[in-house]
Amino acid sequence: MSFWPSKRLIKALISFVSVAVLLIGNLLNPPLAPFVPEPETVEPYTGPTMTIAQNGESEYKIIRGQSCSPSEKYAAEILQDYLRQISGVTIPIFTDTEPASDKEIIVGRTNREDSGEYAIDRASLGEEGLTVMTLGERVIIAGGEKRGTLYGVFAFLEEALGCRWFTSTLIHIPQASQMKIPAELNFTQKPYFEYRETDWISPRDKLYSMANRQNGSVYRKLSEEQGGNMGYAGGFCHTFTTSIMPPSKYFDDHPEYYALGVLSGRRTPDQLCLTNPDVLRIVIEEVKELLEANPEARIVSLTQHDNFNYCVCKNCRKVDLYEGSQAGTMIRFVNAVADAIKDEYPDVAIDTFAYRYTRKPPAHVVPRPNVIVRLCSIECCFAHPLNDPGCIPNAVFNKDLTDWKKICNRLYIWDYTTNYSHLVGPFNNFAVLQKNVQYFAENNVKGIYEQGNHLAFDSNAEFAELKAYLLCRLLWNPYLDYDKTMNEFLKAYYGAGWQYVREYIDMTIKHSGNCGSYMYIYCPITSKAVFNLTDNQVEYCNELWSKAAELAENETQLRNIRMSELSWRYWKACNMKSEFSRLRHPEEWRGENEALYGDYQKYGITRCSELNYFSANPNFCLPPNCWR
Repeated sequence: MSFWPSKRLIKALISFVSVAVLLIGNLLNPPLAPFVPEPETVEPYTGPTMTIAQNGESEYKIIRGQSCSPSEKYAAEILQDYLRQISGVTIPIFTDTEPASDKEIIVGRTNREDSGEYAIDRASLGEEGLTVMTLGERVIIAGGEKRGTLYGVFAFLEEALGCRWFTSTLIHIPQASQMKIPAELNFTQKPYFEYRETDWISPRDKLYSMANRQNGSVYRKLSEEQGGNMGYAGGFCHTFTTSIMPPSKYFDDHPEYYALGVLSGRRTPDQLCLTNPDVLRIVIEEVKELLEANPEARIVSLTQHDNFNYCVCKNCRKVDLYEGSQAGTMIRFVNAVADAIKDEYPDVAIDTFAYRYTRKPPAHVVPRPNVIVRLCSIECCFAHPLNDPGCIPNAVFNKDLTDWKKICNRLYIWDYTTNYSHLVGPFNNFAVLQKNVQYFAENNVKGIYEQGNHLAFDSNAEFAELKAYLLCRLLWNPYLDYDKTMNEFLKAYYGAGWQYVREYIDMTIKHSGNCGSYMYIYCPITSKAVFNLTDNQVEYCNELWSKAAELAENETQLRNIRMSELSWRYWKACNMKSEFSRLRHPEEWRGENEALYGDYQKYGITRCSELNYFSANPNFCLPPNCWR
C-alpha cells in the first residue's frame, strides 16, 4: 500500500522549507540597509545675464544670411520656434540685408562675420563643428554650413536655456515669461567621430536625431535642410550577396562567382569568391551605378554575409595563407574597387568589415586611404571595458584594434549594447558605455555604430530610451558628465522615484560579469555573468522598484517604471527567484508567470529575442525564456 501526502501536507512542507531557507539566508546574508535617496544639489547659475524676452515682448531679431544654406535657414526657424515655446514670444527672422543692430541672434554665416565684426574659425569647425558666443548684447550661433549651425542652435537651446530631447516624445522645454541667458556664453564643440549612429526607438525620429547629433542614414533620411546624412549608398551591411551580387541574378549561370565554402565544401550562394576577376568587374560596375543613383552618398558598403562559409578555392586560400587572415582577400578586393572609383568619386569611401573571420588584420596588404574598415566587437564581453587586459575576449579584441589602427586611417566600429537572445532581459552595461566610447576616441576611430535593440518597438522591456540617449550624447562627446547626463534622463523619465531606479542600476552593475564569466550579447539569462545576486539582494531590488513606482507623479511615469521593471521580473522568473521561486506553492509561481505574460501583452511586448516572438499560448510551468 503506497502513501501519497495530502495537498494540505504538501503546502505545509513547502511553507516550512521556504521559511527555513529564508532564515538561513538572512543569517548568512543580513538584509541590506534601506536606501534613502538624497536630493541632488545643483549649483544655480549666478553670473551676469542678458534678457532675450520678457512679458510677451522682445527687442531681438534673428538674423540669417540672405544666401545661407538650406540647413542654416531651417536652423533659424527651429530657433524661432523653441524660443516661442519657452517665452511665448515669436522673435522675427530677417536676412543679413537688414541693418545691423545691437540686439541680434545671428544664425550661421552672415555679412556680419564677413565684414570682420567677429571671426569664426570655419576651417577647424568643418561640416559639423559649432561655436556659440555673446558679443555685447548679440548672440552668435555659427558652425559648419552642412550641419554645424543646426547643431549650434540645439546646443544653444541646451546650454543656455536648459532644453533637452530625452526621447522623441519627452522633450523638456522650460517655460519662462522672462527668458534670460548667460551674458558670457562662449563655447565651441566639434565631433569626435565623423560618423555617429545608433538605433533603439527614438533615434529613428528626425528631430530627436538632429537634436542629439546623429548623422547616420540607416534609421532616418534627413533632407538637405535638416542637414542631410553621412549616408551609405545601397545597403548598410552584408551587402555582397544582397544588394551587390544577389544569387538570384548570377548564381545559376555562374556558381564560380560565389565562394567554395569552407563549411559547405561546395559553391555557396551567400559569400563571394573574392579572387575571381569577373566578380571584381561586376562589383565595380554595381558600385558606380549605386553612386550615380545616390549622388549624396559618401560610403558604399562591400561586406561579407553573416556566416563563416568563406571561400577556400585555390586562389583565395593562397592569398589568405600569405596574409595570415581571411581579411587578406577582403582588403585586396575592396582596395581594387576603391582604386577604380577614386578619380570619379573622390569624396566616396568603400566600407568593409573586420568581422568574425576577417577580424584579424592582414599581415601585408594595407587598406587604401578611401577604404573604411568597420571592426566589430561581437565576440566581446560587455560587463568589462573593451580595453580591460584582465578580460580575455576583450584583450584579444584590443589587440586587433591596435593592429588595425596601425594600417587603417579610417577605422570605424560596430559595437553592441544589448542581449539579442533575451531582448526583454537585463543587460547591465551602463558601467562600460562611456569607457568604451572614450577608448574608441583615443584609438583613432573615426566612426561608430552602436547597435542596440533595433527591435525595441515590440520588445521594450529594459532601458531602451535611456541607453539610446546616453549613446547619442556619448557619440557627440565621450567626455561628458556621465552621471549628470544619466540622472537628468532618469528624473524626467521616471519622476520623483528616479533615484531608486538609479540605485537598482548601480547595484546590479556591481553584480554583473562576476565569477570569472563574461557577459556576451548572446549570454544565457541564467548565467552569473548577467546577475549574481543573493536572495536578500533580490528582495532589496524588489523594494527599489516598489519605491520608484510609489513616487510616480503621473500615469506616464508609472508606465515607464513598470515597463523597465519587466526586465527585472524576466530575470527573476527565468532564475526562479523571489515570487517565482519553486519553493512557493506551484499555483503561486505559475500565477506570477501568468501575470508577467499578461503585462507583456499589456505593454505591447511581443518579442523575446532577435529571432523569436513570445508564444501565443505559453506553458506557465516553464520559465519565460522557454515561452518562444
